Order: sequence, then structure tokens, then C-alpha cells
Amino acid sequence: MTEQPKKQKSGELSPRAQYLIERHGIVWFVWILLVALNWVRLGPFIMRGELQGNDDYLRLVQIRDWLAGQPWLDLHQYRLNPVDPILMHWSRISDVLIGLPIKFLTPFVGASLAETIMIAAYPSLMLLAFLHLVVTITTKLTDNLRAPMAAAFMAALSYGALAQFGMGRIDHHSLQIVLALSCLWFIIRSAHIPRNAIYAGIACGLGLYVGIESAPYVAAACVSIVLIWVFGEANAQMRMRAFGLAMAITTLISLLISTPISNWMTPSCDALSVVYTQLTLAVAMVLFGLSFANRYLRKPFSKFIMAGILGGSAVLLTIALYPQCLQGPYAGLDPRLTEVWLSNVSEAEPFHAYITGDIVGGSAMIILPVFTVIGIWLYHKKTNHGLSLVPRSLFIFMLFCLLAGLAQTRSMAFAASFSIPFAAYLLTTSLAWVETFKSNLHKNLGRTVMLILLAPITLPLVLSLFTKQDVKTRKSADQQAQQCLATATLSPLKQLPIGTALTQIDLGAAILAHTDLKVTTAPYHRNSQGILATIDMFIGNESEAKNAVIRTKSDYVIACQNNGETGLYLNYAPDGMMQRLQDGNTPPWLEKLDVGQGILMVYKVNHDRLH
Repeated sequence: MTEQPKKQKSGELSPRAQYLIERHGIVWFVWILLVALNWVRLGPFIMRGELQGNDDYLRLVQIRDWLAGQPWLDLHQYRLNPVDPILMHWSRISDVLIGLPIKFLTPFVGASLAETIMIAAYPSLMLLAFLHLVVTITTKLTDNLRAPMAAAFMAALSYGALAQFGMGRIDHHSLQIVLALSCLWFIIRSAHIPRNAIYAGIACGLGLYVGIESAPYVAAACVSIVLIWVFGEANAQMRMRAFGLAMAITTLISLLISTPISNWMTPSCDALSVVYTQLTLAVAMVLFGLSFANRYLRKPFSKFIMAGILGGSAVLLTIALYPQCLQGPYAGLDPRLTEVWLSNVSEAEPFHAYITGDIVGGSAMIILPVFTVIGIWLYHKKTNHGLSLVPRSLFIFMLFCLLAGLAQTRSMAFAASFSIPFAAYLLTTSLAWVETFKSNLHKNLGRTVMLILLAPITLPLVLSLFTKQDVKTRKSADQQAQQCLATATLSPLKQLPIGTALTQIDLGAAILAHTDLKVTTAPYHRNSQGILATIDMFIGNESEAKNAVIRTKSDYVIACQNNGETGLYLNYAPDGMMQRLQDGNTPPWLEKLDVGQGILMVYKVNHDRLH
């Protein structure tokens, strides 16, 4: 007689419901909690139209210009350095994801509220995708029932990753992280569903389109796909071909739809161009060729060496064709820009320089990769499967992004994101060890100690206790910067007749977003002329300042009375124009205006007295 399945008791959850709660319930709970905390902390700023950084302000300006009719292929910022408008190197993907909902909502709630809704909603939705991905990847690493909660715990306390998902962060970094995690997830899934290798390739191509900062994870994906073939895993040849073709085609299409025909063959090292398109095509050809080499290469070592030779040749060919890109996107910058501006941009610094200046923030970025190194060692020791697909690929992605982050701090957010699954594994393994204690008291004490020791926020909090003065100084500097960029400070500039303002570097993007003024300067390496004009204006003598105003055809000069940039200029040139303006020694060709709440120094240029 066949045994009948047990009936589900009234009020008892079905296995499917229980699975959804265990796997996804924690994601939604943590997401709602983080969104609520984000709103409490940042909601008042969002409602006033104040964003988190220069990239966010300029992204909003780019979206507005596009919605107002600026052509898709025209990425010039015509109000930035209007004597020679800047061609931005950003993609339109974020413009579409944020701009289309704004366009849809505007007839119902008005343009201003539509923008406010998306400024809060977009990073929140990216955060949901981020949490879902890191939790799902973690469950592929371990089947421990505590794994989803541990991953959510690590993500919620990870400053290194979460900083890119705060409300008001509408730049492209959160999208890049989500694409990177998606790429890894598709590579993992391709073991059972080979066509997922196609989606991994698409994620790589789109990542390069969004920004060249994605290059480390794209390189990691290529290595991960090759290792599938090296170790002779199922459907390796098909997965290699599918990945390479999808990546190359996506990159090629992205170039064609983002660049005017006249610029298709123009090499650019800081954005998607023929440089990276040719490289992905070469890599696709290498992967395609390797997929037919099994009859000649049977041992993993010989496969690895051949893949290295061919892949290295593709890279060397690209370097030979475009040697200028070997020096990175900042090659050729005027030495003064590097000294005065770029050397003081924290995200462009090598990590050792960043952590030296901010040990609390630096420790928050590096702690999760450290946990990953311990986690992969522990994983291999306990399972002897450290070289299997999931842990191997996860570690490669983390390692490539970590190496990139050590060279340039901005990539540490990627490394922190890829570190969460192994950090969660370390936590669940530690808690499982605690469960072997006999005494309940010892178990509870052990759980508490492990949660504290392995929380990503613990080390930064401890270090902050010993650097109170530095924390206080940074907080004061942040408050000063916020005052300079506050809506109440910048909105009065709307009353000025439209003209061009020679501004401090960190004021330009916010002024573009809050007013109809044109500005000479914003913190982008393609804006070198504008940044040099700012340096000449505020660090130079009167003759240099006057020449800067003349060549930028400026109608106004605007600076903040007291912020980090102002202090930087005063330190560089104690006798420069910034000090002179602060002392009230205004040259005759400038007329001080009573605008900006006393926080800004605003001057009208008297063109008759310039010559």
C-alpha cells in the first residue's frame, strides 16, 4: 500500500513558504530596516534637493539635459566650462534607469517631486538587488541555515559596500557593483544552466559601458571562465564560447549606441572606446579558439599556460596599439592638477595613502577582504573543495578587485562586496563551533563574542576611540562642506543674471544642479582647463587670477568662506588670491555681492576694469 503524504496542519507553513522566508525574508527585513535608517539620516537632505556628492549632482544635471531634449549621443556638458564644453565619459544607462521614471511621474506629481522620489528610490532599489545577490551567492557557498542571516548581517554593517547605496547616491557606482555581483552569480549558475554564461558576458559588456572602473571584475570573470575549462568542468567549451561572444557583442553594441560614427575609431582610455572593444573581441577569439583545443591540451597545467599565453598576447597587442592607456585615465594631466587637485582626491589615492590619512575609514574598507582570506583558508581546510567553482570564482573576483583597490581606493567597494559571502561563512562556522560548548552560559557568551569580533564595524569603532580628534576634525570638515553645498546657501544664486561663474572645484556640480548658471569647474579630469583656471584664480597672484577670469570669460567668481578646499588653497598659497579675498582686499575688477548666506564669497566681474 502506497504511503500517503502527510497533510499540512492548519496554520503550518508549507515547505515553499518556509524556504522563501528563510532565503528572502531576511533580505526584505534588512532592506526595509536599512531604507528606514537611510531615510531618517538622509531624508531631510533629500527633501531639500541635497545629494551626497559631485557625481550625483552632475548625474542629475545630465539626466535633466537628456529629458529636456539633448541628443542621446551628445554627452557634452554645455554649462561646464562653456568656452570649451566638456564631453563627459559617462554612459546613458543610469540616465535611462532614473530619467524614464522621472519622465513618467512628472505629469502626476511634477518634475521636482518626481526627481525627489527617484533620488530616494533608485539607490534603495539598487540596495535591494545588492542584498539579494550577496545572500544568494552565500547560499551557494554553504548550505548552513544561518548563512542568509549571516550574509545580511555582514552586508548591513559593511561601510565599504553600503556607502555606495545611500539615498541620494545616483551616480553609477551602485549599478556597477550590482552588475559585478550579477556576473559572478551567472557564472556560478552556468554550471547547471550553461546559457547563464551568456548573461555573465552581457554583464561584463554592460559594466564596461557604465564605466571602466568595471575592468577588474571583467578581468576576474574572464579568468573564472577560463578556469572552468582548465579544470575540465561540465560544458566548459560551450560556456567559454557563449561568455566570450556575449561580452564582445555587448561591448561592440554599447560602443555603437553610445558614440557618434565619427568617434568609433577614436581611442579613449577613460571610457568605452575602440580600445576596450578591440580587447574584448580579441579575448572572445582567444576563448573561442581554446574551446577547440581539448584534443591537443589535456592536462590542466598545459591548458592554463596556453590560456595565459594567448590572453596575455591579447592584452599586449592592445598595449602596443594604445600605449597611452597603460598610464591610466589620468595620464597627461598638467602637473599642477596632479599636485593641487588629484593628489587630494581620496578615491583616486592608492589605498595605503588613504588609510594613512583615515585609518577608521580605511579599516572599514579592508576588514571584509581580510575576513575573506581567513574564510577561504577555513573553507578549504574543512571541505577540501576550495578550488571548486563557487569558492574559486568568488575568491578570484574579490582578489582582482582588492588588487585594483590597493592601487586606487575607489575599487575597494567592489572588493568589500565580493567579500561578504566568505565573511558570512566565517561567521556561521564560528557560531557552529560555539554550539559545541557544553554550558549554555558559554554558548551565549561565545555567540556574543563572535558576533562582535566578526562584525565589519567593530574594528573601525575601536579605532575611532583612539582617533577622537581626527574624527572630530573630519566631522567639522564635513559640516562645513555641507553648509557650502546646502540648498539654502546655493538657491540665492538663482537671483543672479545668467552668466558664467569661476568656481571652486567642489562647488561647480552643485551650482549646476541648483541654478541656471554656467560654471568653469567641476572635479573631473576632462575639465582640466577649468580646474587650472580655479587654481590660478585662488592660488595665483592677481595677474594670474585676472588671466584666469579673462580666458574663461567669467562673469562671477564664487568660493566658499570656509571648507576643506578653501583651507587647501590657503595652505598652498598664504599670499594668494584666496587669502586676499578673505582679508577683504578685493581687487578693483571684482565687486562683492551680498549673496550666499555669508557662507559663500560671491563676486561680480567688472569687465571694464579687467584690461
